[in-house]
Amino acid sequence: MKLGSLILAACLALPGLAFAQSAVGKAVVGGKTVTLFDDGTWKYSDAVNPSTPAACKDVTPTVQFCGGALGWVTTPPASPEINAAYRIDARHYAQYLIEDLGSDDGLTPEFMRQVVLDNAQMATGNTPEVIDVQPVTLGALTGDTVVYKARINGLDVVFANSVFVQPKRVMQIMTYAIANTYSPQHAAYQADFLSNTKLAE
Repeated sequence: MKLGSLILAACLALPGLAFAQSAVGKAVVGGKTVTLFDDGTWKYSDAVNPSTPAACKDVTPTVQFCGGALGWVTTPPASPEINAAYRIDARHYAQYLIEDLGSDDGLTPEFMRQVVLDNAQMATGNTPEVIDVQPVTLGALTGDTVVYKARINGLDVVFANSVFVQPKRVMQIMTYAIANTYSPQHAAYQADFLSNTKLAE
C-alpha cells in the first residue's frame, strides 16, 4: 500500500456513515459551467457568481476550498470517503471528510474526537499520541482541532484534525505532515486551510 493511502486511511471516520456528495467534475449546460457531484446532481459553478473568488473549488455542494493560490494542489483521494485531498509539498498534505450525519443523530464533539483517535490506531496498529486539543472556529461554527502523532510504516506523521459537529453534518478538515512535532509551519498551514474553507447553506 502506498504511504499516502496509509496516511489517509488513518484519518477516516466511522465506516458506513452517510458521506456527503463530492465534486467529481465540470460540464457546460446552456453555455454555463456546472459542477457535477458523485450522486448525479449538479449546480452552477461559482465562477458565474461575481461575489465568489475564481480560485474557489467545490468540495461538496455547501463547502468550498479557496486556497489554490496558496500553493495547495489537488491530489486523488485515497478512498471514496474523502471528499477532497491536497498537498503543498512533499511533507504537508490536507483533506476534507464530510459526513451527512450530525448532532441530530447523536454525534457529539467528544465522540468524534475519540473516533479520530480510534481510527488512527486501527489504521496504524499504534496508539496515537495526543499532542494538543485546541478550540477552533470556522465562520460561525465552533469545534476542536485534535493534534496527534501516529507512526506509520516507521514514519512519524503529525495530524491536525479540526472537527465541526453540526445538526446534520460533521466536517473533518485536516492537515498532516511527515514529521515528529507539530511545527509552526504546520500550524500555519492548518490555519490557512481553515481560513480558506467557505461554507454555504
